[in-house]
Amino acid sequence: MTAAKRSDGPEALEQVLRSVAAAYGLTDATVTVNTDAEGGIGGAIEGPGSEALVADGGEVVDALQYLGAQVVSRAEGGGRRHVSVDANGYRARRESALIDLAGRAAEEALEFGEEIELDPMTPHDRRIVHMALKDRGDIVTRSEGEEPRRRIIVEPAD
Repeated sequence: MTAAKRSDGPEALEQVLRSVAAAYGLTDATVTVNTDAEGGIGGAIEGPGSEALVADGGEVVDALQYLGAQVVSRAEGGGRRHVSVDANGYRARRESALIDLAGRAAEEALEFGEEIELDPMTPHDRRIVHMALKDRGDIVTRSEGEEPRRRIIVEPAD
């Protein structure tokens, strides 16, 4: 048995994404895997039909990301690296929508002078909202509740 190498992770992720694309019948899909400057791994499935992977609010692509992280960890003999999986540009669109939502919630909180409770979100989505509002001196955000119903509260600063 050969020792696991850091280069095994990206190869394993690519193999999983190709298998998923084939299972979904995405014969014309393009699978890409890249490593960023911080050592994280990004994988993507693009092309005709890949929108099926972002149906149901991105649950499939989120599950693929979780699976990808597990596969990379196993391929590299343990340890942890940031793994991001995208399909059909979903992550960028989702981030933009969350930033817009954060801005609207902040304006509503200021207009009515009360806290605004957002729908439950994944930890990643909550982080995007918190980061979108962190530099605003007129707004405070906090997370409340237990997973999977954890949500963000946006309220005017004192």
